[in-house]
Amino acid sequence: MTKLSICIPVEPGNPPPVRLATELLHNAASDIEIIVAPYGDTCADAEELYALAKKDARLRILPSAPLEISTANLWIGTVAAMTGEWVTVVRPNDILDPDVAQFIVHAEETVPGLDAYGWNSFQIDAAAPRNVNTAVAIPIQHHTREISRDDMLETFFQWNESSNVPKMPFGIYHAAIKRSLLETVLANSGERSWLTAYPQYEWSARVLLYAAKFGFSSRPLSASDVTPYRPVDAPSAVAGFPFNSNIGITAAIAETQARVLHDLDIEWSGFNENFIRACMLDCMFVHDETAFEEKAQAYYAAICELEGGRLASSFRPPYLAEPQADPRRGLHDRLLLVNRFIGNAVTAEEFFKVVRSMLTPISLVKEELDALKVPTVAANVAFGGSHAA
Repeated sequence: MTKLSICIPVEPGNPPPVRLATELLHNAASDIEIIVAPYGDTCADAEELYALAKKDARLRILPSAPLEISTANLWIGTVAAMTGEWVTVVRPNDILDPDVAQFIVHAEETVPGLDAYGWNSFQIDAAAPRNVNTAVAIPIQHHTREISRDDMLETFFQWNESSNVPKMPFGIYHAAIKRSLLETVLANSGERSWLTAYPQYEWSARVLLYAAKFGFSSRPLSASDVTPYRPVDAPSAVAGFPFNSNIGITAAIAETQARVLHDLDIEWSGFNENFIRACMLDCMFVHDETAFEEKAQAYYAAICELEGGRLASSFRPPYLAEPQADPRRGLHDRLLLVNRFIGNAVTAEEFFKVVRSMLTPISLVKEELDALKVPTVAANVAFGGSHAA
């Protein structure tokens, strides 16, 4: 059986994944399959992609999904076609290490019984302003270790040490799960399942609830193409819950958490100071003053509706006319801070290729890792990036 199925749903506005598929198939020995799922006519003119599929049977292109299908159901239709032991989802403008299947093999050896696997992933905005001096953190370790479920539940559902999104390296987007876990998640879906326009966070929630064992690799294995959040007119599926995707990404995730927990008769308990800080950060990432005011007012109104507005007084996001600069460079603890545009890299693919050229080759990494026995650690290890929208 193939080790890893790499699923690429091609949503509206995304190009055919010609470059990504070509990169992943470059090594003829890679134990992978690639499943491309077009939405409507997104791949209609992708002659190069179809030609690549004819040359390499590891690439499969599904029939076009109907236009009325939701993003979440497009993802589900894509993963339903997988035949491998493990599955991951990425988008066409993202990039994934071609050797990721080998890292999964090592992770299974290191953490027996593993069914949820995560890694450090960079979030790269190709439209980021070059005049703002910013840094990206590159982990210098390559260890794979078991991560405590309790710590990850606290990190995700209680918003511990989050930015505007929780620190979450597990799920199915830029993370991998075993076929058995995929089947468990889908079998436990209910009426309120998959009603979000941002399914990566629902997958994270459900993987956290149903996985048996979590393994995490410090080594960066992918980079996602980050685009600005677009509000979606989708009211909450939980009656009376004031946060929804019309407000912002933090609110959309909160609604997803509340809905998933509601299916299990569990109340959402994420309304705390950590969450308020995440809401403020979501506002602070908006640098147009009018849009900032609209978002801040929407968050404030929602905060006032919960628990008598007891946390409303702590919601005071400052307006920033431009992103904050981060001039730090060099080694800081276990992270190497580099220029966001290192090597003149603009896109996620370009940035990851520059960084990968700096990392220890996989053959040497495996020799080092095979000699190590790394115990379970708390989840507050420094993940290289949160899975932002």
